[in-house]
Amino acid sequence: MGFRGNIVWFGGGAIRTFQQGLILVFLIFAAPLEAGAEPSVRLIHFTTDGTAEAGPLLPGFVMHSVWSGMGQAEDGTIYIAVSNHDEVLGNVAIFALDPGADRMRFINDIKSVSEAVGNWREGEGQYKVHTFLERASDGRLYFATMPATKPAGRRGAHLYALDPETETIEDVSARAPVTVTRRAEIVPGRGVLLEELGIKGIGAHPEFADMLYLMAHDNGALLRYDLRSGSVQAVGVSSSISYAFHVDEDGDVYYLGGLPDQPQSFLRYDAQTGETSVLVGGIAEDEEVGMIAQTANADIVLVLLAKSKEVFPIHTKNERRLRGGTSCGQNWWRLFNMAVSPDGKDVYYVSNNNSRAVIWRAPVGGGKCVEMLDVEGLLGSRNLAFGGRNIWVGDRFFTPVWTHEGSNDLAILEVTVN
Repeated sequence: MGFRGNIVWFGGGAIRTFQQGLILVFLIFAAPLEAGAEPSVRLIHFTTDGTAEAGPLLPGFVMHSVWSGMGQAEDGTIYIAVSNHDEVLGNVAIFALDPGADRMRFINDIKSVSEAVGNWREGEGQYKVHTFLERASDGRLYFATMPATKPAGRRGAHLYALDPETETIEDVSARAPVTVTRRAEIVPGRGVLLEELGIKGIGAHPEFADMLYLMAHDNGALLRYDLRSGSVQAVGVSSSISYAFHVDEDGDVYYLGGLPDQPQSFLRYDAQTGETSVLVGGIAEDEEVGMIAQTANADIVLVLLAKSKEVFPIHTKNERRLRGGTSCGQNWWRLFNMAVSPDGKDVYYVSNNNSRAVIWRAPVGGGKCVEMLDVEGLLGSRNLAFGGRNIWVGDRFFTPVWTHEGSNDLAILEVTVN
C-alpha cells in the first residue's frame, strides 16, 4: 500500500477532519452571461504552416497525444509536449506556440536532451509526458515522464526543465543527487527521479521558492521535491493518481486523495506543519479530478470532478468548500477540461463522448451551464480534449484535441470566447 520503509506518509502529520461548513456568500460575484461577439474556434496543426494540408513540422516523429502536457511562460508563450505512445522506444517532442501565432515551432525532443548528457540508456523509452508544464519560482517550466503504461521493470521517470528565455531543456534527473526506488528506498542518484515508476502529475507555484510536487504512477504517492537540495519527501497518497492538483503561494497542496480501499476526500496538505486535512469528504471511489483552475480571487479555486461533472469552489485560506458551483455536460464519460476567463466572470468546458464535442459556459460563482458551441464538425475524428490548464492569450484559451484510435491526428484547439 504505497511507499514503505524510511518514508512516512503525510510527513508525520495527522489527518484532521473538518465539518462541511458553507459560507453564506460566495466571494466571487459573477456577472450574468452577456451578449457579445460570437464565439469561434480553429485548429492549429503540427505542420509547417499550421494547416491540415501542409507537411509535418517534425517528419518521422509519430504524434499521438497531448494529455495535460501544456504550459505557459510568463511572456504568454505556450509550450506543448507531444508523446508518441511507443511502449518500447518512447519519445516526446516539445513545441512552442507564440502569442498570436498561427503555427507551432519545434524546440527539442527529450531523448536528444538526455542523450546529450549521457542519461538515455540503450533500449530506454519514455512514452509519454502526462504532467502539465508547470512554472516554478525560477521561471522555468518543469515536466516529467511516464516510462510505460506499466512502469515496473522499466528504468523510471525523468524530470525536465525548460528555460523560456533560451528555450533550452535540461534533464534535471541526470544530476539529481538521489533516486527514490519502487520500494521507497532513497539511494544515490541513478539518472531517474523515480525508479520503476512514472510521474503523472506535477505542481508548483511561482511564489513558493524552490519546490515541486509530483504524483507518482502507479502507486499514487504525492512527493515534495526540493529544487535546490534535490531532497524528496512523501507527503500524501492518492488512489485516483490524478495529474491535476493545485499548489498555492504558501506551498500548500490541494488534491483528491486517501488510502486505497478507503473513501476518497479532497485534501489539503499544509507545507508548514506537514499536516493533511479533509476539505470535502465522501467522494466516490471511481471519481477523479478533471481540472483545478485558479479564479480571479487568488484564494479561490474551482475543482472539476471528471465523472460527475460537478464543479465546486474551495477557499484555500479559509479551508472551506464554498456555496456555488455547477454541473456541466451531459452523458459524457469524463469531463477533463476547464478554463476560467481572465476577467473572472465565466468558466468554460470542453466535453465529448466519442460522438459529439461541445464547448460549455457557466458563471464562475455558480449558475446554469449552457451550451456555447458545437465543435463536432471541426474536430471530426478528434473527439478527446484533455489538458491545457487555464491557458489564455487575450480572449482565447487553448487545449489539445486528439483520439486514442490513431496517430498524427493531433491539433491544438483555439477557442475565442468574446
